[in-house]
Amino acid sequence: MHVDKQLSGLITDLRKSGKFTGHALETLLITPPKGTIDARQLLLIGLGGRNKFTPDLMTDIGRIGMREALRLGVQSYSHASDLKDGGVDSPTAVVAANVLKGALDAYQTQVYLQSKNASAFKPIKKITLLAGPPFYAVTGAAITQTLKAINKE
Repeated sequence: MHVDKQLSGLITDLRKSGKFTGHALETLLITPPKGTIDARQLLLIGLGGRNKFTPDLMTDIGRIGMREALRLGVQSYSHASDLKDGGVDSPTAVVAANVLKGALDAYQTQVYLQSKNASAFKPIKKITLLAGPPFYAVTGAAITQTLKAINKE
């Protein structure tokens, strides 16, 4: 909602015109006009119909985000996984954990491929999971718990 406002309603226009329908896993890469948002690029990833949403989808969303970041050669990226602005009453902790799991899985796959001389990529140095102020603590705890669980594996 906030990004759309900063982009003067571009996302709303794309949706209303059918140029981006938001079906599950549909992607659209936007280069925002200067002076709108700080990001050099914005990747939209569709979630499908809000009534069909499941938190498990967010693992695939995390994978797609990481794979696109690696393909684009960026060193860092931010992921906005809070769906409340879009009217989806989602379990914040599970969504954040699943995005992180998907992103790390995609990254580990590229590391594996690189070990087999089947991939070359710039390492990602930083991922920022964005969350609104009411969800900082829940999101932070979910990320910490997920990282601890992954490190035990």
